[in-house]
Amino acid sequence: MAQDLKGIKVVEVGAAVAMPIAGMLMGSWGAEVIHVEPPERGDMQRVMSHRLSAWTQYSNINYLWEHVDRNKKSIGVNLASSEGQAVIHKLCESADVFLNNLRPYEMEKFNLTYDTLSSLNPQLIYANLTGYGLQGPEKNRGGYDSVAFWARSGVMDLMHDLDSAPNISRSAYGDSITSLSLLAGIMSALFIREKTGVAQQVEVSLYNTALWVLGADTSGCLITGKDAVRPQRKTMSNPIRNVYPTKDNRWIMLGMTNAQHYWPAFCDAIERPDLENDPKFATFESRQDNAAELVKIIEDIFLTKTYQEWMEILGRRKLVWSPVSTPLEATKDPQAIENDFFVDWDHPDYGKIKVLNNPIKLSETRAEIKCKAPELGEHTDDILKEMGYSAEKISAMKEEGIIG
Repeated sequence: MAQDLKGIKVVEVGAAVAMPIAGMLMGSWGAEVIHVEPPERGDMQRVMSHRLSAWTQYSNINYLWEHVDRNKKSIGVNLASSEGQAVIHKLCESADVFLNNLRPYEMEKFNLTYDTLSSLNPQLIYANLTGYGLQGPEKNRGGYDSVAFWARSGVMDLMHDLDSAPNISRSAYGDSITSLSLLAGIMSALFIREKTGVAQQVEVSLYNTALWVLGADTSGCLITGKDAVRPQRKTMSNPIRNVYPTKDNRWIMLGMTNAQHYWPAFCDAIERPDLENDPKFATFESRQDNAAELVKIIEDIFLTKTYQEWMEILGRRKLVWSPVSTPLEATKDPQAIENDFFVDWDHPDYGKIKVLNNPIKLSETRAEIKCKAPELGEHTDDILKEMGYSAEKISAMKEEGIIG
């Protein structure tokens, strides 16, 4: 059942996170994904688990590499050489998808433009992910998620109170969101090709995706010509859509956007029935007008009980809220576990481990882990032999540094 994409061949050129995750997810449904890496050096993601000390915990298990690059084969190819480019051209002649995060100048430099590859294979879906898009003065600018997604779009500016510095983005946060946009584009293009016989280019960028994710604010800016409103916790206009501290220095997020519906039950939960019909707080408008006062009242109440006590109190009522969990707590959350957010895996090198499952659940096509993330160039010889290269030619190309 996990092999429903069997027969779909993906050639993947690039590194990091956003582009390769799309290939990994396709691989979990059975696609053959061939990851092209520089010989000797390989994808930088191979060593990132041990270099991002400000963001990651050290482990002898290279978990970032497994998260991004399992379900794939690896071939080492020197794209700077004409013979290396010829290898990619030959691979793409029989491929369904060319998945890459090349910038326009790199497409030209490595002879891997859309026009070049589509002329070799008119049925090829050319899927490209960049930092800032394929047009404009910054089309060749490098852009990881921290700058192109988080900072440039306005997300970073809005994600802090005025009296504090902007929050540093979490590692690969924007990458992970953008990878799903890329996957949606690829799967849509494959479906359209199936219906019409026409293949096409898919273009996704970190910057564009971030503006879309921030759509409520971006749309407001486009229509009003004014900047986005930055709500502050202590004056939140809807006080029961706000975050509050507990007695033991944890936080609870209240998410009652439809505030009037939940207001009576919330007043009961915090044992302040007198607030329900108080003229200063009885309606959405009155709570908005007196938001600072009500936020202070609710905060003082929340500070009287612990995080666990509030979870028990709120959990007994049909309110919209959530504990502000740590990532470690989330990995142990029964709700996440019951919905198969994680999967147990008997890794051939590491033994029994848990990893994140494919987040897209299909009722008839179960995502599975096909294989571990490959060693650098692990499949080079096999792939080239399948393409018709002789053992002597493969050996000579290795000696010349064309493949690895």
